[in-house]
Amino acid sequence: MLYSMTLPEDHWDRLRELLLDKNGHERAAYLLCGVARTSDETRLLVREVIPVEPEDIIESSPVHMKIRSRSYTRAMKRAHDLGTAFVFCHSHPKGPNHFSPQDDLEEPPLFRTAYLRIRHNGPHASLILAQGSRLVGRGWLGDGAAIPLNTIRIIGSRFLLFRNEMSGQTTGGELINLTNFDRQIRAFGEDVQRILGMLRVGVVGVGGTGSSVAAQLIRLGVGALVISDGQSFDATNVNRVYGSSVGDDDVLKVAIAERLASRVGLGTRITSLPRPVTYRSVFEQLRACDVVFGCTDDEWGRSLLTRLAIWYYIPVFDLGVRIDSIDGTIRSIQGRVTTLLPGRACLFCRRRITPERVRAESMEVLLPEEAARLRKEGYAPELDDPAPAVIPFTTSIAATAVSEFLHRLTGFLGDERMSSEVLHLIDLTRVRTNDRRGTPDCFCGDPNRWGQGDSSPFLGVTWRPE
Repeated sequence: MLYSMTLPEDHWDRLRELLLDKNGHERAAYLLCGVARTSDETRLLVREVIPVEPEDIIESSPVHMKIRSRSYTRAMKRAHDLGTAFVFCHSHPKGPNHFSPQDDLEEPPLFRTAYLRIRHNGPHASLILAQGSRLVGRGWLGDGAAIPLNTIRIIGSRFLLFRNEMSGQTTGGELINLTNFDRQIRAFGEDVQRILGMLRVGVVGVGGTGSSVAAQLIRLGVGALVISDGQSFDATNVNRVYGSSVGDDDVLKVAIAERLASRVGLGTRITSLPRPVTYRSVFEQLRACDVVFGCTDDEWGRSLLTRLAIWYYIPVFDLGVRIDSIDGTIRSIQGRVTTLLPGRACLFCRRRITPERVRAESMEVLLPEEAARLRKEGYAPELDDPAPAVIPFTTSIAATAVSEFLHRLTGFLGDERMSSEVLHLIDLTRVRTNDRRGTPDCFCGDPNRWGQGDSSPFLGVTWRPE
C-alpha cells in the first residue's frame, strides 16, 4: 500500500509562510486532511492549514522547538469534529532533509494521542519542510507503525511532486530506456522525464481528441494510462481516431488505444475501462490518477469530472471542439482546454455545461420514455446529432491540452502564464486565455467542498445502476 498527500497551491503557500521563519528557527503547523483510499494507495487531501500560535511556542531555535500541548489538542479536536486526518508539520531550517532522531522519539506519543482523541480511522501523518522547501513525510498507523509518504503532490498554477526515492514504489509504469526520450530530455531534462514515467494519467473518451491525447502521452513516456470509453469503433471514426484502421469495425475504442501503446513499446501500462464515464466503477479507477484528460462529448460525464477535480484534488483538463457548419460550409471553428482545479471556476460557472443539459442526458439513459415525453412537451432540451469532427482541429486541441499539462509540470510557458482556460478561434487564427475564480454560490468556490475525498454519497451524487 502506498501513502501520499496532495496540497492545493494556496495551502502550500500558506504552509511555507508559517514554517519559513525569518530568524531561521523551527516553526510548526497542523494540516487537516480528507482521505481517499484505492486498492493500492491511501491519499491525504489537505483541506485546512492551522498555525501554531506564537503564544503556544515555549521555545525554539534553528534545531529544535517545544509546543504547549493545548496547541495540538485543539487541532486534534477540530480534526475529530470534521472527520479528517491530523498532520503535524515542522521545519528543519538547519537540520537534515529527513526525520531526526528527536522526531523519532517525540512523534510516536503524539500520534498515540491523535488516535485516542480522533475517533475515526487514520492514517495521520507528519511532515518536514526541509532546506530548499522540500517536503518529506510519513504516515502514522493505529498500531504505531510509520510508513513513508511515497509522493507529495502540490497542484495549482504548477504541479510539484516530491518523491520518496527510498520507497522504490510508483503508481506509474516503468520506462524501458531513457535513451528513447533523448530529444525530449534535451528540452525538459531527465528529472521531468522520470516524473512522466511515474505518473498515472486518466483519459476519458478516446475518440477524435482523446485518441490524440492518449497517443501523445504514450510517446511522451507517461508511465500508466487509465482509459475509459464505452463505445466501439465504426467506419465513421477512422478519419480521426489515432491507432485505428478501416478493419477495426466493432473493436472497442479502449482496445485500439491499448494496441497502440503495445505497438509503440515504450512501456506505458494501460488500464482499459470499456464503459461510459457515468458509471461509479469508472470513477473509482479515475480517483487513483494524478491527472485526468476529459475528452468526452457529453455534459453528464463532464459534470462528474468537475466534481472529481474538487473532491479528490485531481486536476482535470477538459477539452472541447465545436465546428459550426451548414451545408458543407464552415462558419466557425472553436476549441477549448479548461483546467479544473480547486478554487478555479468549474464548467458550470463558465456555462460550458448546464444543469438542464446534464439532467436531460442522464434521463435519456436512465428514463428514456420520460425523457421523450419531456422533450415532446418542451420541458427538456433536444439532444444534438453527432457533431462535425476533422482531425487537424481535434489534434490541435489535444496538443494544446498536453502542452498545458507539460507547462504545469515544467513552467516552460513562463511564470506569467497563469491561465486556467485556453480558447482557440481556429478559423480566425487566434488564441485567448483567461483565469477565473470559482463563485461562492457554486461547489467549486466553496472551500468546505474541497478535498473531501471518500464520502457518502460518492462525489455527492446518486449513481446509475452498474
